[in-house]
Amino acid sequence: MMEPSQANFCHPYQPYPIQLDFMTNLYRCIEDKKVAIFESPTGTGKSLSLICGALTWLRDYERRSLDGAPENQSESDWLLQAEYAAQRQALMLERKELEFKLARLRKEESLRRQRKVENRGAKKARTIQAGLQDHTSAEDDFLVEEYESEGDTSNIPLSSSGGFSTATQALLDKLQRPTKTEVETAQQDRLKIIFCSRTHSQLTQFVNELRRVEPPSSIPPDLMASSELTNLEETVKHLALGSRKNLCINPKVLRLSSTAAINERCLELQKPGTAKDKKCPYLPSKEDKERVELFRDKVIAQIKDIEDIGELGRSMELCPYYAGRAAISRAEVLTLPYPLLLQRSAREALGVSVKGNVIIIDEAHNLMDAIANTFSVSLRLSQLEEAVQQMTAYAVRFKQRLKGKNRVYVTQVIRLLNSLTECMRGSVGGSANAEITVTAAQLMSGKGADQIKPHKLLQYLHESKLCHKVEGYADAQKTGSESNAGKGAMMQFQNFLIVLMNPDDEGRFFICRQDKDIAVRYSLLDPREHFRDIVEESRAVILAGGTMSPMSDYSDYLFSYIERDRLETYSFGHVVPRTNLFAQAVVTGPSGIEFDFTYGKRGAESTIIELGNLIAKTCKVVPDGVVVFFPSYDYLAQAVSVWERFPGSRPLIQCFSENKVVFQESKGVAADELLRDYAMAVDTGKGALLLSVVGAKLSEGINFSDELGRAVIAVGLPFPNANGAEWKAKMQHIEETRFQQRKLEGMKEGECRAAAKTASRDFYENACMRAINQSIGRVIRHKNDYATILMVDRRFSTDRIRQKLPGWIQDSMVTAAQNWQEIEDGMANFFRGKS
Repeated sequence: MMEPSQANFCHPYQPYPIQLDFMTNLYRCIEDKKVAIFESPTGTGKSLSLICGALTWLRDYERRSLDGAPENQSESDWLLQAEYAAQRQALMLERKELEFKLARLRKEESLRRQRKVENRGAKKARTIQAGLQDHTSAEDDFLVEEYESEGDTSNIPLSSSGGFSTATQALLDKLQRPTKTEVETAQQDRLKIIFCSRTHSQLTQFVNELRRVEPPSSIPPDLMASSELTNLEETVKHLALGSRKNLCINPKVLRLSSTAAINERCLELQKPGTAKDKKCPYLPSKEDKERVELFRDKVIAQIKDIEDIGELGRSMELCPYYAGRAAISRAEVLTLPYPLLLQRSAREALGVSVKGNVIIIDEAHNLMDAIANTFSVSLRLSQLEEAVQQMTAYAVRFKQRLKGKNRVYVTQVIRLLNSLTECMRGSVGGSANAEITVTAAQLMSGKGADQIKPHKLLQYLHESKLCHKVEGYADAQKTGSESNAGKGAMMQFQNFLIVLMNPDDEGRFFICRQDKDIAVRYSLLDPREHFRDIVEESRAVILAGGTMSPMSDYSDYLFSYIERDRLETYSFGHVVPRTNLFAQAVVTGPSGIEFDFTYGKRGAESTIIELGNLIAKTCKVVPDGVVVFFPSYDYLAQAVSVWERFPGSRPLIQCFSENKVVFQESKGVAADELLRDYAMAVDTGKGALLLSVVGAKLSEGINFSDELGRAVIAVGLPFPNANGAEWKAKMQHIEETRFQQRKLEGMKEGECRAAAKTASRDFYENACMRAINQSIGRVIRHKNDYATILMVDRRFSTDRIRQKLPGWIQDSMVTAAQNWQEIEDGMANFFRGKS
């Protein structure tokens, strides 16, 4: 194994032992081309450990590539040696020119800031008006062009919210051939670290950490000395990537209602037939080569986040979405959100290849859900009805001018829309809460719809832009208050058409009532195949998160096809000493009543009152902030209702208020405002109590560090509704998958059935425990933090559930309390020692 060049991995601080352990194992996993899962509690410097370990490996790898001789080269083969030396020299010359150019740009930027060139009285930068006038074309613009294409499927993209089945995608991949330019670009790319997280705000935090790191040089010492680069800083070449919605600087496009609409309008403005004054003025052209190259160099000269790149695009009057692609080949680190990595079409649109690169996915505890959400799509009946009206009006208006295949496909669209609406109305019936499972065949069983070939129809919609033209025509007919009505209905229908082609073994269709509407939803059940190309093409895949436990789901349902020796898992401890955490499973309350929050028993008033007494006593003992996580909004509302009318001397809710200011999370309250008010109340010194919900906004991504969270109380286990159609389908899919696996291993049928039942139960429990682990991990955020964690339910004391908690919490539960009084005394002693 290649050893890291520096013992501390260029960490900007003195790393803790667990951070060194993390970085060492990360380095080894990348070197050995592994798929690895890293669990390291938030507050342990996970982001810096990922950056330092990965960047040290990357620079060491590049230096080794420059320093080593070609494989199988004999010492006497002077011709090969000379050729290799010339290649090294040419590469060094290229590196030298790049580093000097970037250094000059950094100096210029520093001087610009010092001199404050942007004087308030200075003349404002030129703004381009050409092409930004409102598009008020005649009706001819909405008419689809003559359509002759037949059979070619190479240009059908994945939509932003749906995806082809694995079999269909495999066929399309065979038909799609990369152009010569794409091949050449891929060959010139540097090996990269591709870092992914859920949101741009999380990626911005990562970029801020990246600015702190100074990795080792990628240039061998002998070449460094001979190339005048000795005193020149080799900065990290980083590029933040985003969607058009994130990076568009054309105000007329950016103001559109949806991501799909922005994408369509952007592509429309680039069409060859579009008049010059109608095209986007920011789009780079052949004449802009020098400006694009300057943008390319400026964007990697200093580490920039997504907002910085947008500002650079505006200042240079150049589209950052397209101009930024020129920097991809020179970048060492790419950052992008989940959806742009997970969809092959999105990666290809950006010009990003995972082949041979290192993929790091942070906040990966919800990766399987993210994959499922990315490739799932829903459609409301009201959208379909609007689409029918728009499509019918369009067909009537252009009836005499629609010829040949255009007439055929417009008729097919109307038939399919009608088939979907009829199926949705007929499936739900008069039931208020029923969720019905349907098949693609049922959705397409209407008159004439069963003869439609969805794949051909989708190809037509993509090439003709029919949905976009129909929406444009409909918008042109609207005025005033109705101008936003029905926007995006046809494009959403087009997205839904993609998943109609997926096989039943990958996902299911569900129809249910949604307020006063009816919705049909396609849910992806099996995320494996939609992530497989990333795993098989990349050098290494690293999943990292604060709470990845339980980890078995990843090996069983995401990476089941890879060799066991390629997959590794790591769970690191916390930087806080054990004395800074008091964690207990609470089996009985202050009155000795057993806590059983199973669905059938948790509604008992005596249980809710006992829980209220526990919270009241906790608020007396625990200083500052206390956060309580309930299994659902409904149960939180039910508990508060009981506490408000508690028939004692005073309502329990008043007992809470004697020691803490009480706050309650609800669906209609903005999380940031609630958190701000809670923090202000804690800051007054009296303290505050926050009643929240597992899986809601306050349970993920919010840090209850220090005084904000001296105690967290988890109430019950938030199991999903096992009787719901979607979870029934998920568990059935798990059972079928595990049954077939065990059957292939030669097990008897009865044993296969038992193993399948156990597997589905584990999967169901693991979903619940990941949500719990996310919530209770919110309170310990750095090495000097301290808090208590109370898990209120008899089931938390069982080995089965306890083993699915993060290791650092399990380690603090060595001594189990026998009753509530022991726990209360233990908390009092814990905080007495911290004051």
